[in-house]
Amino acid sequence: MICPSCSHDNIPGVDLCEECGQSLSEAYQDWGSEEYKEIFTEPLSALNPQEMVCVSPTTSLAKVISLLKERHVGCVLVTGEGGQLIGIFTERDILYRVAGLISDLEQIAVESLMTPRPTALKADAAVQHALHLMSIHGFRHVPLLDDDDRPVGLVSFRYIVRFIEENFSSAA
Repeated sequence: MICPSCSHDNIPGVDLCEECGQSLSEAYQDWGSEEYKEIFTEPLSALNPQEMVCVSPTTSLAKVISLLKERHVGCVLVTGEGGQLIGIFTERDILYRVAGLISDLEQIAVESLMTPRPTALKADAAVQHALHLMSIHGFRHVPLLDDDDRPVGLVSFRYIVRFIEENFSSAA
């Protein structure tokens, strides 16, 4: 049984991951045939993660919103001086933290409204792990990081659904 948190291969039937202690009873689903199981255990890199838009913490909200619109993306990743991920700012943040509340978008830096230290995964994490995190925490975007915590890609709920749909069609 593969742990959705750390991808450790556990002995079938155990309740907790031997490596990280994650509960396996809720995370593991019996998807039936092996073809369906393989879809959910594929690494996130198999989704051909979308290009991400990165900005510095001092970028104005006006510029960030313009980038979201121009690049047709649902979020920007906020990176520090070394390129490490320090935050994320999404369309949902615009709706709940900006719309109707802030009038001068040029004067506000994205760092003041971003979600700091967002949940992120490595590109070799399983699709089921990303879905599990999205389900528990209610977010729609997961940054993918290298070993130095620098963004290398981004997966969205929409990308995952498209990947599953395409693969279920071919597995059926």
